[in-house]
Amino acid sequence: SSGRNARKQSTFKGLFAKELRNLMYGFGDDRNPASDTVTVMEEILVEYIVDVCQAALAPGKNKSRLSIEDLRRVLSRPADANKLARVEELLFMQEEIKRARA
Repeated sequence: SSGRNARKQSTFKGLFAKELRNLMYGFGDDRNPASDTVTVMEEILVEYIVDVCQAALAPGKNKSRLSIEDLRRVLSRPADANKLARVEELLFMQEEIKRARA
């Protein structure tokens, strides 16, 4: 299983690097953080996203697609309250943008 996760993570290598560099700088890191630091942060991020998605696709439901409700369920844990609030805020803003365009 760990070999499979390593292959999955290597597929996403560098995908979030630019955004992570900016986030790290915004949170007080150097303007140009070390590449190995960005790589480690990216590995942690990809692992977290995979874990949340796997939890959302609860075993036994035989689903092949995630829904917003699946993600809400996973993020409803007290430790993830801030993440859930951010998801709700982004969904609200998405609806506001749709209404403004209409």
